[in-house]
Amino acid sequence: MYDIIGDIHGYHETLLSLLKKLGYKKINEHYQHTERKAIFVGDLVDRGPKIRETLQTVKAMVENNAAFAVMGNHEYNAICFNTLSNGRDSFLRPHSRRNINQHQATLDAFASYPEEWQNYLLWLKDLPLFIELEGLRVVHACWDASIITYFSNKLKGAVMDDDFLFRSAVPGSAEYKAVETLLKGYEVYLPPGFYYRDRDGNSRTKIRVKWWKSFENETYRSISLSNDTALPDSPIPHSKLHRFTSYAQHEKPVFFGHYWNTGKPELLKPNVCCVDYSLAKCEKLVAYRWNGEKELDNKYFIWQECVD
Repeated sequence: MYDIIGDIHGYHETLLSLLKKLGYKKINEHYQHTERKAIFVGDLVDRGPKIRETLQTVKAMVENNAAFAVMGNHEYNAICFNTLSNGRDSFLRPHSRRNINQHQATLDAFASYPEEWQNYLLWLKDLPLFIELEGLRVVHACWDASIITYFSNKLKGAVMDDDFLFRSAVPGSAEYKAVETLLKGYEVYLPPGFYYRDRDGNSRTKIRVKWWKSFENETYRSISLSNDTALPDSPIPHSKLHRFTSYAQHEKPVFFGHYWNTGKPELLKPNVCCVDYSLAKCEKLVAYRWNGEKELDNKYFIWQECVD
């Protein structure tokens, strides 16, 4: 069975404490469990104090069949930040001040290990965009069945190839839409004049959408993943939501991270589970201990408060 573990963001000591709680032990230079595997939902890098150590631990677990991991938007951003365009005249992710700031902790962690960082980038690129196993699904931000079906037939093991990577940097392409959806989630624009500030203090005019809801009779505030009370409580036009796919009750349990939850871990639906509880803001690292159940249960959450 599987332990699905939330966004780590370089908080390595907290990760080790959670693995210990879950019964993993370091044997032959990697952490493992005699009966279970871990599944990491992405966002291993950026923000935290021990990014290099986090990658060492997670990579060793994955390569020794003690864990799976999917790509998060921060891994994707790191790859693009370090990949030159086909014309070799710019990077796929611009080296703007904002992007450098977001990536600075990782740059600092590998300042003395440039060759090692290049090897990690190759490994990160081999992480799948999603995982579907018997009985459960894992993606970093949003499970969109149409996108996943389309790329399941085009990408071996749901892993980006070079063509996908370069096309994903082209706004409007199918690959761009796939990355934006699977690794960042659905977004809709607020009405003119409205905005909110995200957890990093950035002003935003688009809201991330609770994609597991039915989309019926929702307002901008009720459908938003932000709890900002300044968001309009007016009905959201169907035209803004019709292109999205809600996650149905009969679907397999789906697990993801990305969304900066706070407080006591709770399920979003009986088959929908987010395991990101803001460790990047020194809150907690959360795991869901899945034992094959079709209907999830809050009692299977296990977490570790930040100790880094």
